Amino acid sequence: MPQQRLYFEEINKLLVPYMYVLTFKPTEIKWDKPVHFFDAITPFNYVGTEKFNENLNSAAIYFSDFIFNEVIPDRFGLNLVSIKKRIHDHGVDPYVINQFILPTNEISKVMSVIPKENNKSILLI
Repeated sequence: MPQQRLYFEEINKLLVPYMYVLTFKPTEIKWDKPVHFFDAITPFNYVGTEKFNENLNSAAIYFSDFIFNEVIPDRFGLNLVSIKKRIHDHGVDPYVINQFILPTNEISKVMSVIPKENNKSILLI
């Protein structure tokens, strides 16, 4: 299961999300599968942006890459077919990717589908 972190900046004593990052162990993502499922564990590990590891190979993901299940709301899927295509379009081998990054403007969409009882209070912009 990926390590899930919500990187934030503190503005006026409020936690403002900067990016949601999923970090994977080598070979954890099975690129030959169409979907990678994982449990969205909350509360997330909140980390300041200064602790982001820029040395890991990363790929952007978007809300449209997520697959949600109403029956199991804490279980998310990632559409590996579309993610893999974007990675290939940039001339990168997907097998070297260690983490996915969901940018700021997409975080509130993903957080809105996580069951509220599991959601830590943060300012979503």
